[in-house]
Amino acid sequence: MSIKNGDFVLVDYILKVKDTGEVFDVTIEEEAKATNVYNPEIIYEPRLIIVGEGWVIKGLEEALIDMQEGSEKTIEIPPEKAFGERDPSKVKTISARELTKQGITPRPGMRININGAMAIIRSVGSGRVIVDFNHPLSGKVIISKIIVRKIITDTIEKIRELIHMRIRNIPKEKFIISKIDSILTIEMPEETFLMDDIKYIKRGIVRDIGKYFKDFTSVQFIETYNIKPREQPKEQPKEEAKEQSEKLSEKPSEEQSTKE
Repeated sequence: MSIKNGDFVLVDYILKVKDTGEVFDVTIEEEAKATNVYNPEIIYEPRLIIVGEGWVIKGLEEALIDMQEGSEKTIEIPPEKAFGERDPSKVKTISARELTKQGITPRPGMRININGAMAIIRSVGSGRVIVDFNHPLSGKVIISKIIVRKIITDTIEKIRELIHMRIRNIPKEKFIISKIDSILTIEMPEETFLMDDIKYIKRGIVRDIGKYFKDFTSVQFIETYNIKPREQPKEQPKEEAKEQSEKLSEKPSEEQSTKE
């Protein structure tokens, strides 16, 4: 079975800059550690790609076409199919004072946000700052190793992967998904109940399902709260209770002790 546009595929890849060998994106933990780009906060696992949706750079996505499950290849991606050619018009000069007013002390190499656009400071001097709005990897040839781990054909599994894309830190197997006619039911694991922005995440899941599947008219999210049984007081063994009773009966009352 060959990959075509619209297919759901799980892919591992390694992306690096050709002229420096610098790895900047990788989905395999061992490779991340070997190339010194490992980040303990990142979950390393095959990535879901819906071919044709533009979720990865164009050259990588195009290379997936006609690949098969289990196959791998290494390709060279030109700038126009990676992060674009460098555009000299995107290099600007601004006043250092303007950045200082925003609480920014400009330094070469610093990434800053200017009116909603990210830029890199290239140089600072004489009260002027040269900033570059080009992508940091623009103009670079990219080397990509691609491994197709799985081509997903089952609808429930596709939906599970879409959910996992939005909720990465909870095992995807914990989401129980079922469908009856045009109604899709998703039973949410307890770990999601108090997640920040869970209501927005649910809306995103519904949008994804509506976009990629035309067979469903509604999505139901189920949260089940289990009630823990109350602990019953432990009964004392009869012999122990009898001993305590005898000790209490032998103990003189406060009034008797006072009279003596």
